[in-house]
Amino acid sequence: MLREEIYATLRSEILTCALAPGIELREQELAVRFEVSKSPVREALQQLVREGLVAVMPRQGYRVSPVSVSDAHDMFAFRQVLELACVAEASRNATDQQLTDLDRFRTFSDEDASAFITYNKDFHCQLARCSGNSRMIKATCDLIEEMDRVVRLSVNTIRGRNPQKLVAEHCAIIDAVQERNAKLAVNLLKSHTQAAEKRLISALEWAAVLA
Repeated sequence: MLREEIYATLRSEILTCALAPGIELREQELAVRFEVSKSPVREALQQLVREGLVAVMPRQGYRVSPVSVSDAHDMFAFRQVLELACVAEASRNATDQQLTDLDRFRTFSDEDASAFITYNKDFHCQLARCSGNSRMIKATCDLIEEMDRVVRLSVNTIRGRNPQKLVAEHCAIIDAVQERNAKLAVNLLKSHTQAAEKRLISALEWAAVLA
């Protein structure tokens, strides 16, 4: 297996919390798992270290980086800047077909929390793509994907809540973008993301107390 494939597999498992924050990663064990030498494993791990998803443990190996409340605050702050810029551009520059394609996010009927997380992530990434700005799209979608860990670690915030309220908020944002009302779209998305930050940060803080 090539380094790129090992990297992609480990990154996906970290972001979806299949590899939990804090878990140790050892080159030899991963080499056995992927049936390769330690060299491509080491290269894949070093790439994850550069991305901040894995930390080096001197003389011990590696471990999946934990998610701190401070990290989450920083990611939300950066994400809001990117997303608000994207939705403003989308309101002005999206093609008619891109605007129509947003309609598929008007409904969500699955009761599974993981499915909702995927639906929500796809919606926000699609909004970014409507901006037409390739650099903003990549930066925004990469950050949204990285924040998957924050959302999944806070999955209890979705349980017991009505996801249809969030779907309704998405519908209002879609309406504003389709009407090419940039100011309204930005205001709606800002309120939406601020509420998400408050909800998820509270969950992380509660989890930290329980730990």
